[in-house]
Amino acid sequence: MRIPASALSCLAASSFAAALAASSPTFAVDLNKSRLTPIELDACRRIGRHPDGGAWLCRGLRGYPVYVAEGDLRYLLAFGPMPQRRRSATQTLGPFNSIFRGKRRAMVEWRVEHDVRRRIVPFATIVRYYTSRDGEAGETIVVTKVDARDSCHLATIDARAIPDAMAIARAWANAEARRRSCPDEPLVLGKPSSPPSTAPPATAPPSLAPPK
Repeated sequence: MRIPASALSCLAASSFAAALAASSPTFAVDLNKSRLTPIELDACRRIGRHPDGGAWLCRGLRGYPVYVAEGDLRYLLAFGPMPQRRRSATQTLGPFNSIFRGKRRAMVEWRVEHDVRRRIVPFATIVRYYTSRDGEAGETIVVTKVDARDSCHLATIDARAIPDAMAIARAWANAEARRRSCPDEPLVLGKPSSPPSTAPPATAPPSLAPPK
């Protein structure tokens, strides 16, 4: 399902529209609402390997490790307790993709809130993927729902085509991630470029079946 950029502000409460209106090209991370954790595979624990890649468990937020898998020139991420058993451990993007740009480490942005004990609890993650489709380079931002039971792709944004894509992802996640159930396919926010870097979604190849 695709949601035109002109309709984004109609999807959520007034706080979402206000957040979009307040966004700027240099949208800083609000540490009251976000946390950042890096992904460096050399610092992660390998839990699987195969000719096309492998699988790792990496540090995330406390109680929410990160599952990273790579194969068939695509990456998959999942978050939370036993992340390899979660839905997003089988979800990736259709085009060839990587969460790494050259030798730079990847970053996970966690959208967070505080529980009654003032502990940090994530409700979504935002990760940038670098894609290649028909020789065209692209960038796609993926918003993933995270809770105590599951993690799953909720929405994608073509970062090459949509100005302030990260600001939109943050505002949309704040307004929508908690209340939405895991969809059959993630929403496409805004109008993708041509060729699109966001669609179609793909599932993990057999060689990347998550370990039980």
